[in-house]
Amino acid sequence: MTLCEGTPVLDWFSHTDVLAHRVRPPSHVLDEAVPARGDAAVLTAWRDNVGKSDLFEFDLDECRAQMRRAGFSTLNYGAYEMIGQRLLHAHLLRDLVPVSSVQPYFEGGWHEADPRFASVLQSGFPVAWRLDCIEEEAQRSGDRRTRALAASLRAHAMNSGVIFSLSAPQLELRVGVGLTSEMHDSDWIDDRVTGAALAVSLSVHRFVQPFLEARVRARRAITLEHEQEAVLERLVQGLSDQEIADALNLSLHKVSYHIHRLERTFNVHNRAQLAYLAARRVRA
Repeated sequence: MTLCEGTPVLDWFSHTDVLAHRVRPPSHVLDEAVPARGDAAVLTAWRDNVGKSDLFEFDLDECRAQMRRAGFSTLNYGAYEMIGQRLLHAHLLRDLVPVSSVQPYFEGGWHEADPRFASVLQSGFPVAWRLDCIEEEAQRSGDRRTRALAASLRAHAMNSGVIFSLSAPQLELRVGVGLTSEMHDSDWIDDRVTGAALAVSLSVHRFVQPFLEARVRARRAITLEHEQEAVLERLVQGLSDQEIADALNLSLHKVSYHIHRLERTFNVHNRAQLAYLAARRVRA
């Protein structure tokens, strides 16, 4: 949930949630069930086909073992809905990282002052880091958020690591995967280690994508009141408040009221951001 204005919505999910989604038949499978065969026969055939898919080959314990062999102790997977540099919604996997290290990172706005976060999202290249550099940046800038970030990393023995930016274009999400280590420098993160970390990151990414796609599409299917929907439709078309009021025979006050409520519903700051997300909702 959103704690205050401008705070991103955090949506945690687990390995168990993803598995449950994979064994839950989609609606079109149930629609194919006919009385002559019965639901059970259709579902059995569907599950037999699913069992042949390599999508089920992801193993959480093996993932942890691969991380340890590469030198890492945690993996933070996040899929982010953003407008420009503003983070609106974060979908976060809870199984491979302490929630206590991630929750305040977003709720406290530390990501906005984290040079690693900006670098990986802007460049798309892997970013290797070490804690002492973040502590130096905190001392240089005096930013309380960077100081809090450095203190949290030290408290959780996250002394170095690497972050990757992955793609989820069908959902218009930015995906970041960060692995951390207890080792105190970053010289050990060579091409071999980076390749091993990327392989683990991609396996997690591939595993969660169908679940995330269903979850994000369901969340974007926001049900609005008829009058709100009409206001939003005209706002997306570029009409002014007065033009919307004239078209719908509403007062300016009522139009402003609806737009304010819509901004809160979509967790945005202004009508330009609202129009952008509303258009994305239509595409979804």
